[in-house]
Amino acid sequence: MRVIPNGFTLFQEDLEHVARHLDDDWDRLRGAHLFITGGTGFFGMWLLESLLWANETRGLGMRVTALSRSPERFLAERAPHLKGRPGLEFVAGSLTDFAFPAQPCTHILHAASETNLEQSADWAQRHLNAALGGTQRLIEMASRHRSEALLITTSGAVYSPMDSVVNDRCVEGPAGLADYASEKIVYGQSKRMMEIMTSVAAQQVGFRALIARCFAFVGPYLPLEANYAIGNFLRDALAGRDVVVGGDGTPLRSYLYAADLAVWLLRILARGRTGVPYNVGGEHAMSIGDLARTVARVAGGTSSVQIKGTPVPGAKPSAYLPSVARARDELGLDIFVPIDDAIARTLAWHRSRGVGS
Repeated sequence: MRVIPNGFTLFQEDLEHVARHLDDDWDRLRGAHLFITGGTGFFGMWLLESLLWANETRGLGMRVTALSRSPERFLAERAPHLKGRPGLEFVAGSLTDFAFPAQPCTHILHAASETNLEQSADWAQRHLNAALGGTQRLIEMASRHRSEALLITTSGAVYSPMDSVVNDRCVEGPAGLADYASEKIVYGQSKRMMEIMTSVAAQQVGFRALIARCFAFVGPYLPLEANYAIGNFLRDALAGRDVVVGGDGTPLRSYLYAADLAVWLLRILARGRTGVPYNVGGEHAMSIGDLARTVARVAGGTSSVQIKGTPVPGAKPSAYLPSVARARDELGLDIFVPIDDAIARTLAWHRSRGVGS
C-alpha cells in the first residue's frame, strides 16, 4: 500500500526514490540555500517536496526559498502542509520584479514558464517577457549573490527549426507575423535564448550555467485538463469513460516519471557541466495511440480507446523524442520507473485524493 507521510502530498515511495538515487549527490548540496522559480507548479512541487524530504531524512541543513506570485494563497489553497515548514521560505513577486532574498542563495533552479492554457492573444508577449526578463533577473541575482550554479529548465522545443533546408538551400520558413508569433516558435526560440543568455553571463560572472532540456513527463501534479495528451488520457480513465485521442494516434512520444525527473534535475544541478545542455525525458518511444491504450489497460475498468483521426497512408509520424545518451554517460542517469508503473502510480495518487468514478 502506498503511503503519504505526514507533511507531504507525494507518496513516501516516490520521495524516498528521489532521495536514495541522489545519496551520492547530497553532500554537494549540504548546507546550500536553493532558490526555486515555478515552485508552485508541476516541476516545482516535486522539487520542493523531494528537497524537504531529503533535508529531513538526511539531515542536510539546506534552506529552500520559492518564488510565488501569492505565497499566502498558495499555502492556504494548494499547500497548507508546507506552511511554517523548517527550512522553507517564500518570496512574493513575478519573475521579472521579485525582490532578491536577503540571504545569498548558493543554487538557483529556474523551473517557471508562462503557460497558454487560456489561449490568450497576448500570450506570446507575456511569454517573451517572462522567459527573457525572468532569466535576466535571475542572472542579476546569481551575480549579486555570487551563486555557485544557475539551472534553467528549457525544452525539447529548442530542436524545432524555425527555418528549413531543402536540397541544400535555405528556405525562409515563416510566411508572416502569425508564424513568428505562434506558440511553437515563440516557445522554442525563447527557450534557446534563455540558454544563450545564461551561458554568456556564466562566462562573465563565473557561476555554473546548467541547462536541462525537458521533454514529456507523467506523474502527480501534472494537469489533467491542459494540453498534455497523457494528462487528458488519465482524466478520461479516472472518470471511467472512453480514452479519447483527438488526432490520428501516430505521433511518437516518450515519457519520464516525475520522481525520475526530480532525480535528473537535481543530479544536473549537483554534477552537470557548465554550458552543456542535457536532455531530460524518457527513452521508450510509443505512439500516442499506444499510450492511450496503455493508460486504459493500466487503469483497469471498462474504458476503451477512441481515435478520432485517420492516419495518412505512408506518412512519417511526427516525433518528439530525446536522446538521453549524454545524461546517461556523463551523469549516470537512467529511466528508473517504467511507463506502466509510472501510470499506475499517477492513477493511484489521484484516486487517493478522491479523483475518479
